[in-house]
Amino acid sequence: MLIFVISGILPATVIAEYPDAPAQFSADYVARYGGFRASAERKLTKDDAGIFVMHSAIELKLLGQTLSTIRESSKFTLNEENGQTRPEYYEFLQTGLGGRSRQITFDWQQRSSTVHIDNQAINIPLEGSETDNLSAYLEIRRQLIAGKKDIIFPGIYKGKLEEIHYRVNGEELVDTLPGTFNTLRLERIREPDSDRSTVIWLAPAWDYLLIKLIQEEPGNSTISLELKAAIVNDQPVFNPAEI
Repeated sequence: MLIFVISGILPATVIAEYPDAPAQFSADYVARYGGFRASAERKLTKDDAGIFVMHSAIELKLLGQTLSTIRESSKFTLNEENGQTRPEYYEFLQTGLGGRSRQITFDWQQRSSTVHIDNQAINIPLEGSETDNLSAYLEIRRQLIAGKKDIIFPGIYKGKLEEIHYRVNGEELVDTLPGTFNTLRLERIREPDSDRSTVIWLAPAWDYLLIKLIQEEPGNSTISLELKAAIVNDQPVFNPAEI
């Protein structure tokens, strides 16, 4: 989910030429982490040079006091031929309770990435389609548009290269504050012995906007997000059937 410093590694010319480039959006969510209430936001913007920046933030509160804030940011371009994301820089910053940070710098010319976790640097080779924790969402969207039901791609997370695998489990109506949305339900496929589970609901009619998320964490903690309000390409998000 944050801030970035960036070296201009990639040419910033490709986005506008790709016909299925993602829509810019901003979205607010009602969130919960375990027994704590939280607020969350996600935003995607694009500049005139075709560079995308995605932000995500979640703020955890107790009795009106902020306990912890997590912010993420990813800066990336798109491959002009197939629309795959090409991350340049990713940053994660958690302040307050459990404070920590990590960054990833992608050098596609050298086919190498460097992950900085606190004072440790880890080098991970790149093969051409790796994502970070935020740009992964755009890769899911790209494969859904292509009609995929099993969505598989490599991602760098917490200093490791992982195979990210989501499976479409069908359509589902989801009730939210802005209305009821027809969504695709996707489940993260993990190792059989994993004690973590993730389900996301995306709305195709709103460029696959995230409508809802439920993630079960180790220790029986649950993270949930549910759409509160959003704007996609300058249009307020709503259910047209309810007007």
